Amino acid sequence: MTISNNHTKKPLLKVIRKKCLDCCAYHHAEVRQCPIQTCPLWPFRMGKNPFHTRKMTTTQKQATSERLKEARKHKKAT
Repeated sequence: MTISNNHTKKPLLKVIRKKCLDCCAYHHAEVRQCPIQTCPLWPFRMGKNPFHTRKMTTTQKQATSERLKEARKHKKAT
């Protein structure tokens, strides 16, 4: 969806992440290590909302745990 002047609609967290990358000369490691905690975008710099917590049922937690175990086994095997 084009809004104006070649701007497109994007999720806000992706826009924030892109601005943080721009600020750090597109070095991903620098975004992670950003020392400017007074920046209003700092909590969102990794492209996630740290204030949003996911509520999972016990079944979902167990399934996630199993997927993680399988991924670790696969990683060790390669």
